[in-house]
Amino acid sequence: MKQKDVFLGSEGDAWFARNHAGIQNKDFSTQDQIAAQIQAIARDSRAPLSVLEIGCGEGLRLAWIKNTLHMTVAGIDPSAKAVEAASRRGVPAVQGTADALPFADGQFDIVIFGFCLYLCDVDDLFRIAGEAHRVLKRSGWIVIQDFYSPAPVRRPYHHKPGIFSHKMDYKRLFDWHPDYTCLASSVQHHGSDHFTDDRSEWVATTVIRKSPASDD
Repeated sequence: MKQKDVFLGSEGDAWFARNHAGIQNKDFSTQDQIAAQIQAIARDSRAPLSVLEIGCGEGLRLAWIKNTLHMTVAGIDPSAKAVEAASRRGVPAVQGTADALPFADGQFDIVIFGFCLYLCDVDDLFRIAGEAHRVLKRSGWIVIQDFYSPAPVRRPYHHKPGIFSHKMDYKRLFDWHPDYTCLASSVQHHGSDHFTDDRSEWVATTVIRKSPASDD
């Protein structure tokens, strides 16, 4: 069985239950690096932006983006319970996975991957990158936050036997392509905004710009 099927079936809801209480009081205006990058992108925009978050959980970040930055938002997550919670919060969300996005071509200005790629099936990564490329507008943005390793590392997932987490440099899914340029990438400690030499705690927050190759 593929990992995405495990998360669609039960582990997505289990992840939601484990993490729900701990994130309710998060201040996205000061405590979230993804939100900070979205704000930076919005400063130079002359028109309202649309945002898709892949792995949106219960939609807390998207609700903040919608209510504070006045963007159009949508989310997708494998947890049915998380999707229900997001919908109650006014965030349109659907249950699903990153390899099959139920959205139109060129629908979004920004695509967010927020701590979800490390649990995806490795053999789906090409399809996942292709789907993000498909739904992203020309001159759009990709923001990724995930576990980082210069070389791919596989580790057992602590919460369910037979599942693995994968650490790698996830910007490489996109910046090999001439349409994509990495504009910023910062590696810091998981759970804080401090730098660390402990490679097991490395997390990268990356901003990638999509534009036609002919623009160069």
